[in-house]
Amino acid sequence: MKSETLVLQIDIGSGTQWGNESTINPIRDIFIPSVKKYCEKCGYDYSLVKKSTYEAEFGNFDFLATKNKHYSFERYFHFNNHYKYTIYIDNDIYIYSDAEPLPKINGLQNVREPEGNSSKIFREINNLDNSYGYFNSGVTFCDNLTAKKLSKYMIDRMKNKIRAKGKNSDNMMLNEFILQNKDLFTEIGCEWNYMPFLPNAKKIKKPNFFHFVGIHGKEIINQLQLKNIDIELFLKKLKN
Repeated sequence: MKSETLVLQIDIGSGTQWGNESTINPIRDIFIPSVKKYCEKCGYDYSLVKKSTYEAEFGNFDFLATKNKHYSFERYFHFNNHYKYTIYIDNDIYIYSDAEPLPKINGLQNVREPEGNSSKIFREINNLDNSYGYFNSGVTFCDNLTAKKLSKYMIDRMKNKIRAKGKNSDNMMLNEFILQNKDLFTEIGCEWNYMPFLPNAKKIKKPNFFHFVGIHGKEIINQLQLKNIDIELFLKKLKN
């Protein structure tokens, strides 16, 4: 029986915006399998996208800042589907074996990033006060209507080359969508996208999804391998 929930990941080319061949090995051997196991345990359908719809249909990687960032954008071709809920999870995220089932999903839901350069740029370029958050696209929860709306919004902008203000990234574009669709958006707790390696991150004890976000996260992945430290054991110790 088909699930009403789709969990979506992308692994095209190098599979990540940062890092090198050493970085991608644990992503493919540990992180992606942890997401698959979570889906099996909770009864969610799972899809790992390995071929670029963007490249097949539009050819030139001339919309976002780098070629790899277009692979991150790839998700939006798959948000227009028949599932009641669509969940996108970056491939540099590890899901703990005791992670809770997904929360109730309504509209669009993301986790606020710890205060940093991106949030400052976003607020300045959009004339927002310091209370306004900047949200990470690495874990995105959508209901069906919102997923379809977000897919159309992103692909229309890509076709018309309407780039984000501030930083030319899909994450900045998502925050522009949130700003324009506040009634559809709900902030969720950082246990669903825990980013402890970012400056100003709040530490929690029981995360569900652990995100090695950005270049700092990839450097830590590589350092753990250089020191022959078991990554899953490292993650379990961080949780206790």
